[in-house]
Amino acid sequence: MENLDLIYGRHAVNEFIKKHPNLVKRVWISSDFKIDIDQHFFKIIHTDNKEIQSLIGIEANHQGVVAEVKEFNYKPFGESLNELKDLESGLVLILDQIQDPYNFGAIIRSASLLGVDSILILDHKQVLVNSTVVKTSAGTVYDMKISKVTNISNAIKDLQKNGFWIYSTHLNSDSIDMRKVDFANKTAIIIGNEHKGVSELVMKNSDMNVFIPSSNTIDSYNASVATSLILYHVANYIGKLK
Repeated sequence: MENLDLIYGRHAVNEFIKKHPNLVKRVWISSDFKIDIDQHFFKIIHTDNKEIQSLIGIEANHQGVVAEVKEFNYKPFGESLNELKDLESGLVLILDQIQDPYNFGAIIRSASLLGVDSILILDHKQVLVNSTVVKTSAGTVYDMKISKVTNISNAIKDLQKNGFWIYSTHLNSDSIDMRKVDFANKTAIIIGNEHKGVSELVMKNSDMNVFIPSSNTIDSYNASVATSLILYHVANYIGKLK
């Protein structure tokens, strides 16, 4: 059961059902939870908290409802690129070997809230969308266009040909404080691996290296926190936030 793609909590489940009723397979209910749509085709299972806890663990705040959703479908990069090329203002997030599913899920949730148009990930050395990612993203992964690529540097070149400027989040002698950067209307932000950061080749193929200012109390921000900070700054700068 641990491999099921599950979301839980009254608000998260109801919002997902309203947005994507065709992606719901079944819903377990142990309370007076009410589904906010008139017609549905998924199975409803009335049960108790013990069974729900067996699905998601005893620590999760499930509020008496859990939904199983269908497997996530990735969007081919060529299709995403075709949509991105005509945008006047675009925001792309590139993840360079993020390996923690909790980080990935949290990153997706922030990206969904901050107007990211597309997420690019490697098809290897990178955690893929799994049940933990679905849970951590609170189901927002299904609102995002995520593409897998075999080579990030090649994807960068394709984006650059279509008017995007590429910014790696990497602290070195050439890095610029993100607050001093005039971000392009079509911007791609690269977030690196939790331990190694952005790979050297990817960094070299970027247009600019930027860093997120801090008090330097510890080495660096957590990957998901860093993503939220820079995405908020860039989304606000290029007018993605209304």
